[in-house]
Amino acid sequence: MKEFPKWVLTQAFFNIIPVFLSVFFLFGGLHPFGTSTNIVLSFLLYVLTNLLWLFPALTFFFGLDIYRRGWYWQGIAILALGNVLTICDILLIILR
Repeated sequence: MKEFPKWVLTQAFFNIIPVFLSVFFLFGGLHPFGTSTNIVLSFLLYVLTNLLWLFPALTFFFGLDIYRRGWYWQGIAILALGNVLTICDILLIILR
């Protein structure tokens, strides 16, 4: 972790917050895209809902890996995208 500046690690840590909030997406009855009586559509909506917390967690790993490989601006952009998704997740939980 010494190869990353502190501000990059801080930005990356913010992308891990949805992992801690995944309980609300998995078991909290959070249905941002609605529900369906069709089994296949219901499963797809469940997967789509869980991608809301999975994508920011993946941007943590991808952003740091790309930054480590020397593509600094691309890594920062991926981490920033994860931050935006994290803010959307937090707002979705608060405003439901």
